[in-house]
Amino acid sequence: MRIIFFLYTITLLLGCSSGVDISIPEKYGETTEYNKGYLTGSLSATTVWPSSGEGLVTTLYIRQKGHNDVITLVNNNADSDFITDSLKGQLFSLALPAGEYELFCIGFKGSNGSKTITSKSRNDLGLAFSIEPGRVTYIGQFITSSLVAKSKLWNIEYPSGYGVITYSNAYSRDKALFDERHPDLYNLAFSPEPLAEKNTRLISTRPE
Repeated sequence: MRIIFFLYTITLLLGCSSGVDISIPEKYGETTEYNKGYLTGSLSATTVWPSSGEGLVTTLYIRQKGHNDVITLVNNNADSDFITDSLKGQLFSLALPAGEYELFCIGFKGSNGSKTITSKSRNDLGLAFSIEPGRVTYIGQFITSSLVAKSKLWNIEYPSGYGVITYSNAYSRDKALFDERHPDLYNLAFSPEPLAEKNTRLISTRPE
């Protein structure tokens, strides 16, 4: 089982939700229609107190294998494409040159009520996926929740400012969202490429 821990923006973006900010290095602007594929997935947050992830900013760090140029996907939970009793989240979508890529790091930024806390995984996760011309690669759903702390004074649990990610597959929901948002890409093959086993819990443990 594989475990996930944790300038220039160009018009390769497919119209991502305003709740997900995507930054792509300038070099990816050289992509041609014949060498272009698509990456999609979702960034979510739990909404159940005190483990709610709504107060956390989650960043996925992606790069093409053998390259140092970093693509970042940042979820600030400002908007949502879907809401359930315990979850809210956004779909992300972007166009990329065909090739081999990896999710190599995950980071969090939050608050414990008195100070801002940032933490990241190691930088060599190496969770690989491929982008193929004329295909949509779906890498799954990343659900952020908060690690819980307990007040020594009041014995009350509250979000600690550190994050936990649970990885899962929300293929049916996210495929429908992708088709709704990008009807011109409806006929492209939509290929799931899991990065970890379903419902794997992933924790960031290294403060910056």
